[in-house]
Amino acid sequence: MTVSADRVVIVCTANVIRSAFVAALLSSRSPEGHKAHLTFQSAGTLARPSTPADEKVVTLGCTYGLSLEGHRARRLDEGFLRTGDTVLCAERAHRRVVLDLRPDLISSVFTIREFSRLVETVPGRAPSWAALVQAASRSRLSRPPRDPEEDDMLDPVGGADAAWLAFERQATQAVSSILAALTALPTPSDAGPSVARPLSRREYRHARENALRVAGSSERS
Repeated sequence: MTVSADRVVIVCTANVIRSAFVAALLSSRSPEGHKAHLTFQSAGTLARPSTPADEKVVTLGCTYGLSLEGHRARRLDEGFLRTGDTVLCAERAHRRVVLDLRPDLISSVFTIREFSRLVETVPGRAPSWAALVQAASRSRLSRPPRDPEEDDMLDPVGGADAAWLAFERQATQAVSSILAALTALPTPSDAGPSVARPLSRREYRHARENALRVAGSSERS
């Protein structure tokens, strides 16, 4: 049995920091059983095509085991988006740009932080990613208004270390919630079992140290 793939597009302004980092983190930490059926890509509303990732986000990515050296920015346009895409934006302003391009995607366009909160409110176990997105969209309509600033992810470009730490915290917290919801989904029938992957810097470092320790023990034996 072949299960059709879903696509999640992460959007920010230049596609060299926020969307690049979030997409790479989601992709690398997705359960193995879902990898063939859920893909993560990124783009920027004002991106200069082929621009490499910001040096600071490349360094940040390394602390999570991500390789962003080869990332190149892509410009978001109408042709890039497809029917059925889930679009997660860094800011509300990006959501407006997406909906100007593709108003038909209104039920599947969120900000990253908004979506991460909404999936936590979905009751029960959604049968698929598409069903999870639909449930989040319904939940958005029924939830009381929140402070709009809570929906935006900080842009750390040109900022001090505190801005980068705030961005890292917002991004990893949102990704953690999204991955928890994804892990709870049934594994597609023709995929292998789901495997949880470390998310935090500490978890990644410990996992790497354990792997090296096991490898060393095998060589000695």
